[in-house]
Amino acid sequence: MNSQKKYDAILLAGEGKSSYKVHHQNKAFLTINGTCLIHYIVETLQKVESIQDIYVVGPKKKLQQAFLSGRIDLTFPKRIHIVEQKTNLYENIWHTFLQSLKNENGAVPNTDIHRDRAVLIVPCDAPLMTSQEVEYFISHADMEKYDHVLGLVSREKLQHFYPQTKKPGIKMAYIHFKEDSFRLNNLHLVKPLRIENREYIQKMYQYRYQRNFKNLVLLGLSLFGKDKARHYKNYVGLQLCLFFASLRLDFLVDFFRNLNPRKELEKIIGTIMKTRFKTLEVPFPGAALDIDNSKDYDAMKIRFDEWWKYLQEYKESLPVATNYFEVSPTARTEKVERPSPTPLSRGCK
Repeated sequence: MNSQKKYDAILLAGEGKSSYKVHHQNKAFLTINGTCLIHYIVETLQKVESIQDIYVVGPKKKLQQAFLSGRIDLTFPKRIHIVEQKTNLYENIWHTFLQSLKNENGAVPNTDIHRDRAVLIVPCDAPLMTSQEVEYFISHADMEKYDHVLGLVSREKLQHFYPQTKKPGIKMAYIHFKEDSFRLNNLHLVKPLRIENREYIQKMYQYRYQRNFKNLVLLGLSLFGKDKARHYKNYVGLQLCLFFASLRLDFLVDFFRNLNPRKELEKIIGTIMKTRFKTLEVPFPGAALDIDNSKDYDAMKIRFDEWWKYLQEYKESLPVATNYFEVSPTARTEKVERPSPTPLSRGCK
């Protein structure tokens, strides 16, 4: 457990094709209850003891204006650095990581001495992420043994957020391992200099929408074309589970999930990326509730305060102690107030 280590966080708020999937706007600047999504994320990260500095990468001028209008303090309780975006996700992460290495003179030191330096990578479109789950993820990620730890949430933990009678919700797609079905929770703790095939990060991101048959084939070819054909069984097993789950043929999902042992898939990903890769199940669901489309966004706006309250009352026995109690920054009807609330904008400009 990383009980005493602190990590910088990279918050991804770049503009690109995927970031404009909701009402043709950058998701970072969408609002819920009059507050930017990125404000929710920053406020959460500011409360995490294990986080040192926060680096926000995206359109620099827009971000500066959003933080100014939201009265976000860029120096306290965490230092916030705004980094101009590059052309794609991989370049944004890599460039921002190098920025975090700069000394007081603005020079990047010899990267060899930072090979074991890890950073937390966080998306901008998961406003229900809580500081408690981020603290849990960081404290349980074994960075002595691994170079890339990815968070997972079980399907059971997310069923509360499904559509209900007369209430909208978010129904998610899952990765169906042999042991259980999981959703990626969007939290990554990574040592960038320990990942040899860093270019695969962009490739996996580019073809991640596997409902598109073209993307499915391209990703398969990109993996199998580099002496990875021995992983064909696992790749097909994952895709068949995803396909049959979309048809609600659960008995076929349960049959083909046997091709996907979790540890075996972790080893395969580590081999492809040339790094030590591990998944970590997190008992909190908030970070997995990202906004992928306009329907999810509309559901989030309607049920945000209800879901936020549910997450604060969420009971889970954890080894990580917390000394704060969070309430929704926009739920005016709740009686409990935060000890030192961060003033948030009622608009996002």
